[in-house]
Amino acid sequence: MSDDSSNRASRRAERPHDVTDPLLWQLALDVLDAHEPTEDGVCGNLLCAGEPYPCAARGNAEQSLRLARGGAETPPTAAPQWDGHDETPDNWSTQESFHPRRTRSGEAVSASRASAA
Repeated sequence: MSDDSSNRASRRAERPHDVTDPLLWQLALDVLDAHEPTEDGVCGNLLCAGEPYPCAARGNAEQSLRLARGGAETPPTAAPQWDGHDETPDNWSTQESFHPRRTRSGEAVSASRASAA
């Protein structure tokens, strides 16, 4: 199966002179083109399944387009501070909160029950 990419937006557009990352610029332009709004005000891309416009993919592509042209990244949020003690700071997530253990039926397993297994 061949992929005909000649109809992509990035192939038809002239690259601006201030683009510092041509590949990122091409990809971002293609994602922007693929995530246009419908008349109903939702994203027209099938992967977004009716997500309100602008969808997350479009927002990421807009940011990538700025970055590809040397634009500054969105300001980072303040990272939680740690004083070096063994306790986990209250605003940090623990490993278990990201990937809790589950039984075959899908219910979460408590930490004490998981360590006994």
